Amino acid sequence: MKLTGSVWKFAHDNISTDQIRSKTHGHLPVKEQASHCLEGLDAAFASCVKEGDIVVAGKNFGCGSSSPAYQAIAALGVGAIVAESFGRIFFRNCISAGLVVTPCPGIIEFVKSGDQIALDTEDGQILNITTGKSIGFLPLPDFLRQMAELGGEKPYLMARLGRSEKPTKVER
Repeated sequence: MKLTGSVWKFAHDNISTDQIRSKTHGHLPVKEQASHCLEGLDAAFASCVKEGDIVVAGKNFGCGSSSPAYQAIAALGVGAIVAESFGRIFFRNCISAGLVVTPCPGIIEFVKSGDQIALDTEDGQILNITTGKSIGFLPLPDFLRQMAELGGEKPYLMARLGRSEKPTKVER
């Protein structure tokens, strides 16, 4: 998959799921939760991010609780998250929900907020269109990459079963 977008850089390490989406907003509909996404780190993020933009973060992004904070990022239309590293539960939740996540050591030094980047998840390359430089990363295993690209766990399993539509309810 190839994605191009503007960078929203959060250079901090250990950005927790509570910083991505505060527990105080967890009871709200997802679109309203999204309006508070990362507000403690950048108050303008949720109102200014555009569909397809790419979040770039430091080490251990999404650490902490297993709350579905990824839903707030996805609801904003973020195209991908590239981080130095991820919290394990957050990482797998994103993939299962169809949000592209890419671990890329060195990404923080490689980009600035506002840079345009092109992410190639299959070849393991990020081109900084703004600077003309590129950086490599270890691509995810095919099944995880395909799961995110197909929209998550359920669409991936349906594709593996050869079904393009939702199964119908069995009458008994």
